[in-house]
Amino acid sequence: MAGRGEWRRGGWILAAALLVALVVVFARLGADLRSGGGRHAVGDGRHPRTYGFDLANLAYPESLLAAGGVPRDGLPTLDHPPLLTPAGVDSLNDAERGKYLVGADRVLGVVVRGEARCWPLRVLDWHEVCVDTLGGALLAVTWSPLSGSAAVYGRAAGTDTLRFGVSGLLLNSNTLLFDRAASPSLWSQLTGEAVAGPRRGERLARLPAVVTTWEHWRRDHPGTTVPAPAPTFKRRYQSRPYLSYRSGGRTRFPSAPLPAAGQLDPLLIVTSPTGRRVLDAARLVREAGPDGVWHGEVNGIAMKFRTAPQAPGEQPAVWTELESGDGIIVYYADRFAWHAFHPEDRLP
Repeated sequence: MAGRGEWRRGGWILAAALLVALVVVFARLGADLRSGGGRHAVGDGRHPRTYGFDLANLAYPESLLAAGGVPRDGLPTLDHPPLLTPAGVDSLNDAERGKYLVGADRVLGVVVRGEARCWPLRVLDWHEVCVDTLGGALLAVTWSPLSGSAAVYGRAAGTDTLRFGVSGLLLNSNTLLFDRAASPSLWSQLTGEAVAGPRRGERLARLPAVVTTWEHWRRDHPGTTVPAPAPTFKRRYQSRPYLSYRSGGRTRFPSAPLPAAGQLDPLLIVTSPTGRRVLDAARLVREAGPDGVWHGEVNGIAMKFRTAPQAPGEQPAVWTELESGDGIIVYYADRFAWHAFHPEDRLP
């Protein structure tokens, strides 16, 4: 009995420590990033109603909405950042005491009309959105570190071109973006759907994109470009602000329904003309051959995934070759996040 009591006390202490660590993360983000050129901060970091968005037609229960600890635009969007070539990255690494981008770093990569670009996830940890243009396409490059979701969207909506920012709000612990219209709408980063505001129900076009490593991406795409570091964020890019959160194994913000176990397990969701299937990313890494390649059938289609294990507390990099026009899109998400938005899907 004493041993069980000690175990329970230890469990509570660990849970409390993880919660404190997460609070510190967002306090640090808020303190570091609230300095928005003297602009008045909208949103108190705690109450969604203080963020100035019209929630009258919110597509989900308001109980699943949460303030993420920073105000609206508290995470500054990267807006058409200057670019580096691979040689430029190497020169920067040599010139700086800290390494900006090294081979094992995970990147979100996309190819549009033959032009390749990737965005380091350790950079997107501090911005979550990059408004960019590639191959003539207007892009919103997005990353939600709390839900392990990486996605690239087109910014066209009807006849309008949208510009996005980070709202400071979460839905099912997934980042909510907002468009900079006079009457803004809120958009789910994971699904690309407007969940509140004038555009509720509209969806952004999703582009084929992969989470891979810098080593593999530059080898496969030697002509790629990479955003240069924002000068005021160089030191922050070297940190891993979500390590304690991910090591805890469960979400800290409202989300429902929750899976029975493995809340932060990384998933790949493959959609194709023949259906949709949810795969366990870590299992693909384990079952890959000595060359790091997994072969299998998904939705009746023979597929090949390349894999690269990652450091403790980080998701593995798993990706397939980018091909447009084949109707296949791969989603990245933690188990809890995908289950919350798609409870009808069978989880691995």
